[in-house]
Amino acid sequence: MSLSRRALPTGSRVLLIDDFMKAGGTLRGLINLMDEFECTVVGTGVLIETGWPEKKLIDDYLSLIYLQEVNVEEEKVIVRPADWITA
Repeated sequence: MSLSRRALPTGSRVLLIDDFMKAGGTLRGLINLMDEFECTVVGTGVLIETGWPEKKLIDDYLSLIYLQEVNVEEEKVIVRPADWITA
């Protein structure tokens, strides 16, 4: 990952949003990059997260949709609102 120093001023407050998270590597990399820029990450979020792997590389994030199952043979995809996990 790279980002021009001119693109983000030192000390910025940043909200990171990813479209799809499996293990969280992209967000982990972005968080590390923001540390290099001396910026504060004020929140992290994802549109869709998978249930596998169960252990993610980041802990504190908000997810909107939980991809529970993909079955190619049966042509079945099960998605749920992410808050159903804690309900």
